[in-house]
Amino acid sequence: MKLKNYLKKIHERTLSDNSAVSPVIGVMLMLVVTILIAAFVSAFAGGAVDSASVAPSASFDVNILSGQGDSKDQYVMLIKHLGGDSIPSGDLQIISYYTSADGKQMLSGAIGRTNMAIPAGQIAENKVKIPYLTDLAKGAPGETGTNFGEYNFNAGDVISTGNSKGTAVAVFGIIPSEANSVDADTYKDYGFKKGSKVEVEIIHTPSQKSIFKKQVTVV
Repeated sequence: MKLKNYLKKIHERTLSDNSAVSPVIGVMLMLVVTILIAAFVSAFAGGAVDSASVAPSASFDVNILSGQGDSKDQYVMLIKHLGGDSIPSGDLQIISYYTSADGKQMLSGAIGRTNMAIPAGQIAENKVKIPYLTDLAKGAPGETGTNFGEYNFNAGDVISTGNSKGTAVAVFGIIPSEANSVDADTYKDYGFKKGSKVEVEIIHTPSQKSIFKKQVTVV
């Protein structure tokens, strides 16, 4: 009888011990799963950071000049790379915002890699993608290597909209193929003149970071 009771106690103790082990194993499994998930998320986040494009470090100056050209009646936007990283021009988007003098019209131009070229004869003998590189050592406006998207924008370089037709495309959002219709009256109708204000922003498209933003006064 004593032996039977002893064996019964041993069996009950074994069952009790096993039931205590089960929750411990469950907790350990949950801990392992949590660690694995954390490791996966960390690796993914690290990979995302590594693969993300980093915005270049560079400084620029933007001017919009009146009284340009042989007849002194042209508006020209000039962008100068003052220093810093060399940037493929195709990685840049140049956005301009202008509110008409009466405050009734908000105009915007956006220049990027996909913009059409302005037809030959409107700025130069060749089709020109503005802003073109003003370096005659690289070629005349419109020649290969001077069009926007074809050159690296380096420290000391100056790029230009060329004349009033190119500037109207950049500032007013005029379609390049319709640049031939731009004349002095176009600017007069919008109240655009010396002293007008234009918000200019340059965006590095791979990183989607703004690398320049300034309100430019026409001089």
